[in-house]
Amino acid sequence: MLKRVLIPLSLLALAVILSGCIGGAPGVVTGTNGIIIKDFAFDYSPIYAEEQVGLSMEVQNVGGEEGQVQAITIFGADAATSCPGGGLQWCVASGSDPMEQTVSDDLLPPDPSTGMEGEENFYDWLVEAPSEVKAPTTYDFEIRLDYAYSTVYTGTLQLVQQDYLQTLAPADREALIKAGGVVDAFTTAGPLSLTAASGRHFIYRNGAPGPRDIKFRITNVGSGYPYDGDKTSGNLYTVRIPSGSVIGLTGCDTTETLSRGKTAVITCTFDPGTVTFTNKLERQFQITLEYEYYVDSAASITVNPVFD
Repeated sequence: MLKRVLIPLSLLALAVILSGCIGGAPGVVTGTNGIIIKDFAFDYSPIYAEEQVGLSMEVQNVGGEEGQVQAITIFGADAATSCPGGGLQWCVASGSDPMEQTVSDDLLPPDPSTGMEGEENFYDWLVEAPSEVKAPTTYDFEIRLDYAYSTVYTGTLQLVQQDYLQTLAPADREALIKAGGVVDAFTTAGPLSLTAASGRHFIYRNGAPGPRDIKFRITNVGSGYPYDGDKTSGNLYTVRIPSGSVIGLTGCDTTETLSRGKTAVITCTFDPGTVTFTNKLERQFQITLEYEYYVDSAASITVNPVFD
């Protein structure tokens, strides 16, 4: 196996905190996968009963963050852990990697500045076909790749004084409002995306500003499913938002489970604190999702009988 991730806002200065609208907040998602199974196949097909053949998998990090391959499981076909197997069983040849293994292989992401592709890794097995095949038979081998990954969302939140907002040309004012207040947002490539997702603007009409909630939508855009640590019923489809991974916001949910593994909404709090500004003020923030993720693939092979 080859191994290769002052005062609060014045009572006289009315301010608007604009929050994102579902589906409307600007956000750039630059990819929809993290670590992919680039290829999973047998060396050739068909083969004959009791013949040994190589099976290999190539994986690659195509996302925007470093990832780590953590587990590989081949399943589906009836196979013994060592040879010889039973008359109708496949078996794993001596010296080959097992069909179920735990690894810890870090893979770097692509580097757009140099044009370098994401790091790859290769895994291979030597398996032996059943000995008692009496007719041409096709076998399906499935593989599951488990890896750890993260998605980073960076955005700029605009605070706008209401008096300034009213001085803008109608088209500019409408554009600013439609932007939802979260501007210049960027999401690193990966199987989970994050976008601002709030249904209303936050308007401070009277008094000092206070903390306000901002919602964000998590969407599974990859070809597999996330989980938190292991795939037990309580952790499947769940992602982590560690407190140390959030900058510029507070009170974010620490974990969230995606409905049917597809979408979820998390809530964070933005507190402008004691601040004065003229016309508008921009504040940057960052949220990092951490999770495990699995993807599946399959390979088929035909075994012909041997007639002595």
